[in-house]
Order: sequence, then structure tokens, then C-alpha cells
Amino acid sequence: MPPKPSTLVVATLALTLGLPSIAEAQNRRSGAQRAQDQQVAQIPRCATNLGTITIADGQSSYWRELQLSPPQSLLRVVIQRSGCFTLVDRGTGMNVAQRERDLASDGNLQRGSNVGGGQVRAADYVLVGEIASQNDNAGGSALAGLAGAALGGRAGAIVGGLRTRRQEANTVLSLTSVRTSETVAVTEGYASRNNISWGAGAAGFGAGALGGGAYENTEIGRIVAAAFIQAYTDMVTQLGGLSGDAARDAPIQTYTVQQPSTLRSAPDGGSVVRALPQGLRVYPTGKREGVWWEVMDDNDNIGWVQNERLAPGT
Repeated sequence: MPPKPSTLVVATLALTLGLPSIAEAQNRRSGAQRAQDQQVAQIPRCATNLGTITIADGQSSYWRELQLSPPQSLLRVVIQRSGCFTLVDRGTGMNVAQRERDLASDGNLQRGSNVGGGQVRAADYVLVGEIASQNDNAGGSALAGLAGAALGGRAGAIVGGLRTRRQEANTVLSLTSVRTSETVAVTEGYASRNNISWGAGAAGFGAGALGGGAYENTEIGRIVAAAFIQAYTDMVTQLGGLSGDAARDAPIQTYTVQQPSTLRSAPDGGSVVRALPQGLRVYPTGKREGVWWEVMDDNDNIGWVQNERLAPGT
């Protein structure tokens, strides 16, 4: 039976461009797999969970130009493997989960489904990942460099006119506190073709170790992945002093007076400190006695009020 047209095309390209044969590629696969295992092994592991985290992509679009998936697809795998944070989804998964919650609120889920309000876990931090810059082709056109990165190996060098001499990537990770909006940490990562030994680009990587796709099977993708891992490693090292309880360490949230009330000097019968009009913002001190909370207003008046008269501020 004559070979299929697709097989003929592959064979012709292999002979013309000097691509390794299927057998050669399979032999090289073990070396590429070892390189991948080494990179994954560099992801730091944490003995203590540092809090919950959600991921967002930055404003730069270099990853699109490099035909890579969004950085969060890679960072999600890195964080999951490290065990340093608990991931909370605020993307597609959250949208689908909200549909389930809508079904529950409409009474359409089975009895005992236990889906409802007050169950969604809060994110302590937001991690933003960006590819700050990249240089795919020093001494040649950017288009040729991108083509070389996509094809990899000898074929990439030929398509690039033998001008793809250096590939490098700079990445930035920034961690923001959800409660205070403070930037907790900013770290940079750098990797280049010169300091990474990946073997032949055509050999490919094993399935899914770093999320699959172009971060594994293109040279520039693997370089970007290495830069992100370096930035993440530095960030986790900087965060070594975190207690792991961001909710406890953050300032106490404000509350708003929902019904006109009275601020008293002591719970349940103390003298009047001041009237509390509806809409007034107060700050709990953390002291509580039954239904009475000690609070402070913007003028530093301190007293007690029944918690049923208060609601969390927004």
C-alpha cells in the first residue's frame, strides 16, 4: 500500500531540511524527558501553605506573538506542583461553578446537593505573570526568529537563514494582597538558549509536565517556562516569612451601621458615648462579649454596639 500523502510530505521535509527521522526523534525523547524532569524538579516545594491565590495575565501580549498559551496556564501547573499556595479559580471554572449555584438558588438541584452561599473560598493574593521582553533573533528578522522557535532544531535554523543565534526571555511576577492592595512581592526571571540544554527541538517533551502545548514543545516556550520558574522560586524564597494566615494578619475590615444605634461605654447597659447614625463606618477592635462588639469610629471614639446593627462594609 503506498504511503499516505501526509507521510510523503513529512518524509520529503525530513530529507530536504535534514529533520531527524521518527526513530531518531524517539531515541532523543528520553534525553528531552530528562531535561523536562530537571526543570520540574527546580519548582520549589513548600512545607507550609502560604495562603490562597488566583492568577491573572498581565497587560503585555508577548505570549501571543510567541504563539504561547497565557502565562496563567503555565503558572497554574507550577503553583499546583509547589504546594506553596491553594489555587482558587476566578476564570472559566468559576463561571461554570456560578451556573451551578444559579441552579441551586432556583431550586433545580437535587435535595442535599449542599451548594449555596457562604461556601466560596476567598483569595488572599493575586499573582500576575508577564513576559516582560524577549529576543528571538539577534542578528536576523523577528519573523525568522519566531519561525525558528516554532519549528526548532536544524529545521528552525534553516528557515531562519542560520540567523537565529540567541533566544532569551525576561519574565515578571507580582503578588498583590487582595485585602490591602499592597504589592507583596515582585520578582524577575531570566533564561536563554545559552544556559539551557534541551537537546534537539524536534524531540519534544513528555505529556503535560508543564501544562502541555508550546511551553513544552517549542524552544522559546521552554525558555519562557524556565524564566517563570526562576521568578517563582525567588518569590517563594522572599515570602518565607509569611505566616500563612493572610486573613488574620490583614487589617480588620470595616462595618457599616445598618440601623440608628448607640455607642456605649460598656456592653449591655453602659453609658452613651455617641449616637450612631445609619451609614456610619466603624472599625471593630476585635473584642466581643456575646452580641456586643467593641468598635471605633473615625474620630477615635471607642465603645460597644450590638452586632445585629452592623453589616460588613464594601
